Parts: sequence; C-alpha cells; structure tokens
Amino acid sequence: MLIAAGIALAGPAALSAAPQLAETRSTLKEWVELKKLVSEEKNKWAVEKQTLQESIDLLEDEIDKIQDAIEAYEADATDADKVREDLTRDENELKAASAIVKSSIVDLEVEALELVKYLPSSLQDKLSVVTQRVPKTKREIDASTLSVRVMNIIGILSEIEKFNSQLTVVNEIRDIKGERVRVDTLYVGLAVAYYVDGTKSEAGYMIPAKDGWKRFEDNTLANDIADAVAMQKREATVRFVDLPINITEVE
Repeated sequence: MLIAAGIALAGPAALSAAPQLAETRSTLKEWVELKKLVSEEKNKWAVEKQTLQESIDLLEDEIDKIQDAIEAYEADATDADKVREDLTRDENELKAASAIVKSSIVDLEVEALELVKYLPSSLQDKLSVVTQRVPKTKREIDASTLSVRVMNIIGILSEIEKFNSQLTVVNEIRDIKGERVRVDTLYVGLAVAYYVDGTKSEAGYMIPAKDGWKRFEDNTLANDIADAVAMQKREATVRFVDLPINITEVE
C-alpha cells in the first residue's frame, strides 16, 4: 500500500521534470551544434586566411617585379635619351663638317687635279681612273655625291703619298736626242729621278715640273744609276751609291 502510494507520489514529479529535461537536451544539442559550427567556421577561416596570405604574398611579389621592371625601363629610357643626345650631337657635328667640306670641295678638286700634272707619267696613268671620276662640269657635279667626291680626293692624295714615301723603278720610254729610248727610271719619292738605258750609254736625272719632269743628261752617272736600279730590283748587293740631287723650285 505504501509502495503504491510512493509510486503515485513520484509519478507527478517525474512528469513535471520531463519537459525541462527535454528542453535541456535540446539546448545542449543546439550548443553542441553551435560549437561544431563555430569550430568549422574557425577551420574554414584559418584555411581562407592562409589562402588570403598566400595571395597577398603573391601580389606583393608581383608588385616588386613590376616595380623592378619600371625602374629598369626608366633606366633604359635614361640611357636611350643619352644615346639619342649623343647621336644628335654627332649628327650636328657631321652636318657642320659636311657643310665645311661642301663649301671647299670644288677648290680641293681643282688643286688635286693641278697637283696630278706634276706627277710622273706612270703615276698619272695609275690615277687616271680616279681623276676621270672627279666632276668637271655642273652636270657632273650635280650627278655626284659629296662622299664620292671626297673619296676621289682621298684616293688621289693617298696614291701620291704612297709613291712619295718609297723608291720606285719604272721601265719607260723617253725621247732622247730625237729617238725613243727604253730606260729604267729610279724615282726617289717625288723629289728626284734617275734614268739609264740598257746599254748604259744614256743616263741622267730629272726633277719635278708641270706636264712632264725636267730632264738633265749626265752620262757619267750611268754605272751608278744602273747599280742603284739593280739594287732596288734586288738584282745586286746593296751598297752606297753617290748620286747628285738638286733641290730647286718646282716650275
């Protein structure tokens, strides 16, 4: 009887606590779910934070590369400006020099052609191709370029300088006593020349003159001149040869 009463008494209390327990369980379940959600969000944020940091690092690296490229471009631009300035300066200097040459090229050509008239005939023949290229009429001048005209003068002067700096033996024909005689002529630069024929019967020396060198006969020099010619041709042993030289004003 007492037991039944106790059960009867406990029944209402248990029934009254059931809703609270259910609510507690529901709250606990929600808390667990919330905690789980927070944990997932934290993990997700950690991953996103790492990804974001990697993206930031990558962008910073790209920014550094772009900055380096900009600095390199600016440096190249500065160098290009300097090169451009140097080229412009050189161009202006060349234009100024060209103007000077252009204003005097005609006089230089006239003087060069006049100088050729004082050269030995063998050297004149060698220069004939170049001298023919020198413009002599307005039409020829208009058809020629400044660079070609300058090169013509340089070509003439270079050959003259080369001839003047060495000994040259030329086998040539000369009019001697009304006859055409073949002689060997030894040119000592453009200062003096000595000639002798094959029989050593005709000899002498020559000095520069316009339209043909002036000849002086001196047959007593025949043997010495023949020896000098042979030495220059490497046909004889080198020795001192006493030959006269007269320094006179060129006619």
